[in-house]
Amino acid sequence: MLANNNKAIINKLAKNSVKSNKKQYGILFFTIILSAFMLFCVFTIGLTYLDSSRLQNTRLNGAEYDITTMNGFTSEQLNTLRQNENIQSVGMESYAGFIKSSEFDKTVEIGLLWCDEVFWDNLMSPARTKLDGHYPQNKNELMVTKDILKACGNENLSVGDRLVLTYENNTGVHTDEFVISGIWDGYGDTSAGFVSKAFYDETGYDLKNDGILCIKLNRNYVLPTTIQSIEKSLDFSDRQIFAPTGYIENSFKLLLGICGLALVICLSAYLLIYNILYLSVSCKIRYYGLLQSLGMTKKQLVRFITKQMMIVGILGVFIGNLLGILVSIKLVPYILGVLGISTGNIAFQFNPVILIVSIVVTVFSILLGMKKPIQIATKVTPVEATKYRECISNGKGYKKKKGAFFWRMAFEQFKKDKKKTVVVLLSLATSLSVFYCLTTIISSQGERTVLPNYWNADIVVQNQTQTTEDINSLQPAIEDSFVEEIGKMDGIKDFHIVEGVPISLPYVSNSFSDMWITNYIERTPYVSAEEVIADYQANPSNYYGMLIGIDEEEFDYLNQSLNTPVDKQDFLNGDVCIVQYEGSEIPKEYLNQQVLFNFQGKQYEITIEAVSFETQYSGRDIGASLIVSQNYLRSLTSNPTILDVYIYYNQKYDEVLEKKITSLIDNSSYSNDLHIESQYEDMKTIQESQGNMMEIGTIIALLLLLVGVLNYTNTIASSIQNRKLTFSVMESVGMSRKQINRLLIREGVLYATFSVLITLTIGSAITYVCFQSMNYMEIPFKVPVIPLISSIILVMLICAIAPLLSYKKLAGNRSIVERLRDYE
Repeated sequence: MLANNNKAIINKLAKNSVKSNKKQYGILFFTIILSAFMLFCVFTIGLTYLDSSRLQNTRLNGAEYDITTMNGFTSEQLNTLRQNENIQSVGMESYAGFIKSSEFDKTVEIGLLWCDEVFWDNLMSPARTKLDGHYPQNKNELMVTKDILKACGNENLSVGDRLVLTYENNTGVHTDEFVISGIWDGYGDTSAGFVSKAFYDETGYDLKNDGILCIKLNRNYVLPTTIQSIEKSLDFSDRQIFAPTGYIENSFKLLLGICGLALVICLSAYLLIYNILYLSVSCKIRYYGLLQSLGMTKKQLVRFITKQMMIVGILGVFIGNLLGILVSIKLVPYILGVLGISTGNIAFQFNPVILIVSIVVTVFSILLGMKKPIQIATKVTPVEATKYRECISNGKGYKKKKGAFFWRMAFEQFKKDKKKTVVVLLSLATSLSVFYCLTTIISSQGERTVLPNYWNADIVVQNQTQTTEDINSLQPAIEDSFVEEIGKMDGIKDFHIVEGVPISLPYVSNSFSDMWITNYIERTPYVSAEEVIADYQANPSNYYGMLIGIDEEEFDYLNQSLNTPVDKQDFLNGDVCIVQYEGSEIPKEYLNQQVLFNFQGKQYEITIEAVSFETQYSGRDIGASLIVSQNYLRSLTSNPTILDVYIYYNQKYDEVLEKKITSLIDNSSYSNDLHIESQYEDMKTIQESQGNMMEIGTIIALLLLLVGVLNYTNTIASSIQNRKLTFSVMESVGMSRKQINRLLIREGVLYATFSVLITLTIGSAITYVCFQSMNYMEIPFKVPVIPLISSIILVMLICAIAPLLSYKKLAGNRSIVERLRDYE
């Protein structure tokens, strides 16, 4: 027989079919647009989220690097890193001393650093927002920030101005005039000045012992084995430290997370398309049977159905991706701007690969979604097609019992098609769980990255009037009136003060004071041991220490951090004290012995029972800081100097209260000598560093929640379409519309309940594991109650209402007889 070329007729028939069923194909068209749109957006926004994570890491560190090595390096180790194919660049940095005072302020403490061109030009550049001038080239040049100039006592200085500074390094204490070669601003630590290589070469420090290497890898996402191989290749000594950043250590997990989100969206897209196509084909089985009875072959029928899908699919994929591009590049930043969210730090990723992947995955989902419906259409014979119906209940098992009849019917329907039920439950529960996980991580982002102050205070105010050489330098910068004002403020939950007085510890050979001054000499290579000991014996006040008084609550907090806890009553009675020490260890023989100290012309003695390594109690004094009870200190003097104030708010990160406290400090005559450690300010810095991470993450979470809900609504619509004869029969034997609605609501509630149970059990476990894997600050795990409850209520309402709307649309205003005739 000769082949009958009727492609043109089938194409025309397919176009006419789409035109005549605009409403039905409109739903399919919208579904394909939505699938393509969500795929593109999730890929794009997901990669933008990861880039924002990278940006946050760069800004928090003050430079764009992935790994640091500390405590020196050798030339062989540096060459090994430079030759490693996984490494893009290696920058060098080193400590170069610190500024002790300026011509404007005698109580300055600013660190000095040197770095090479790679670090300054390549690694540090992304974290800078402003740069005037150039990096120091000559010995007397200095790169500063406005914060440094303010700390030095004159923030009005500019590039080219001169500044007399006294600084200390490994060669001694020096006073020189410096020229400000540049002023920069940006993220990271803005409290350290940068010096030239010529200056660094004369500081007494060397890269072999003090150098730091900052390593940037050539990829943003690496396997843990890559990091391990780099560390192994360096053959580190016990003294050296290898420290990957939190971002690069978790980079592979983050990449897997994005792939997981992509898998969820791909599966959801497939289910959406499959449900709509299934619904479309099952509604037109009789029509396809009629076409076969008129002579259309199964091959032609497949071509006919495929042609309809291509018409809708190609246009839907094109429009969906076009909308995705528009939303990602234009609309999302516009909406965020309208909401008052800064968009200056966000750069949405538009990558042609994302567009190709989105198109391929959507087309694949359409083809896969067509497979089963086409099989149904082609396997049914013309005779069977006239009587085709699916999943009609046989009425068995519904024995009427009071109170449980509709619930039992709903549960029977729920478990009838187990495969479809499981798929819908997993889709809905996965979307809800991803929303739960992302909102938990996003809501805790600030707290997980804000470094807590000592004793976890909301704000700490420190007196920094002390100088190293002068025992009388300590001034009452924190006045009693300041403390009284703090006590009167609304919103203050509690506050504690730390008091202190300078003391001198007389030199006694082979005793605690001898050990202490020996350690100081070893840490200060430019001094002569004989000269220091002779000067100490003659003038012990030049090497003065501090007697620091803390209250009972602070003692409880400090005591739990000690290697050997102190008896509380002995401490409160003033019998024993705790010595603050920043070295490696104090020999045990110097503990539990009496130490002499002089205060206001009198000599006292106290037993040192333990050592604290907390730097919060360290000052600029050379001598030991002895931590005693506040009551004991006040028994020695009625007027101790306030050193620190720890303040706790009723409401964490209280901006209004913070401004009141900082206003008091700014109005103080000692404002330049008061240092503030604020968790609120740290939170602001974190939020600036994050850019739009939280908003982007929220958009991803909402999109994925929408996917799960749409899958459920389409599945329910498909189920009700297949059961329309069942509902008509049930109405014909006496069941009212109201009773059918009660049944449908119960079916929806079952889907919602089981999805929520999966989310609260398995979803909670996954969320907890994800949270702890990123919880390097070890903050308590907290569920975002309001977003979670809101999403659960939303899902419950949609699951209950969607079946009612689908059935109402299906039944319309037609009579039972008209609906039964559909199957005649």
